Amino acid sequence: MDIQIIQSLDQKVIEEQLQNRQTANTLTNTASADTQANNSVDVSSQQSQSFSEVLEAATKATAALAIDTLVAASRSGSVNVATVQNFFNQHGINIDLYNGSSVASAISAGATIFNNAANTISENTGILECSEELNKYFEEAAQTFGVDVKLLKSIAKQESNFTPTAVSRSGAMGVMQLMPTTAESLGVTNAFDAYQNIMGGAKYISSLLTKYNGDISLALAAYNAGSGNVAKYGGIPPFTETQNYVTKVIGYYNS
Repeated sequence: MDIQIIQSLDQKVIEEQLQNRQTANTLTNTASADTQANNSVDVSSQQSQSFSEVLEAATKATAALAIDTLVAASRSGSVNVATVQNFFNQHGINIDLYNGSSVASAISAGATIFNNAANTISENTGILECSEELNKYFEEAAQTFGVDVKLLKSIAKQESNFTPTAVSRSGAMGVMQLMPTTAESLGVTNAFDAYQNIMGGAKYISSLLTKYNGDISLALAAYNAGSGNVAKYGGIPPFTETQNYVTKVIGYYNS
């Protein structure tokens, strides 16, 4: 790791780590004393509780340092900003690097980063499964428009849960939830025809990926909220729906 990045880390985070190490030593000594004073059942309980506390403190410190390091690296230009932002979005870390928002306390927020990553992988196992017929459509669309088939299926999962007849409250239709005007512009004559819908959705997301130089997060934000809003806010719009949408689709995609 670049020494300048290390030096730029928040001194408070480093001090928290040292404090956590001291806490770990204190808890270890306490557990040792309890071993001599209590019976075997009580000792086992005390040791288990102490280990849990030490592990939690270590996880918080490690996660906080990782977050601060990534933020510092992205701001210095040594790491691609889009890559770091995608990682934050995926794991629910509420830091917007594009809008220059201040970093909240990484010590308190960072404790769940590793659990979130593990849960995302666990919960999403097999979640992109769909019918054999739809699979064929996704494969053809991916090859036709040069989009990763897994990304297409991740969008479809979030949009309609692979339901060809789905209609949203705003009027979006089909597997890829195309709005009427969007469907028409893409040459889709029947949005409830799964083949046409998937091909149209693939064409649309492909054009957005080209527009945003391959930035998946921005392309997804535009797919959900429109390119106008992405331009207006200079990145992912501050809409809860859109932010959740981007996070979930990327979570499926990376599962």
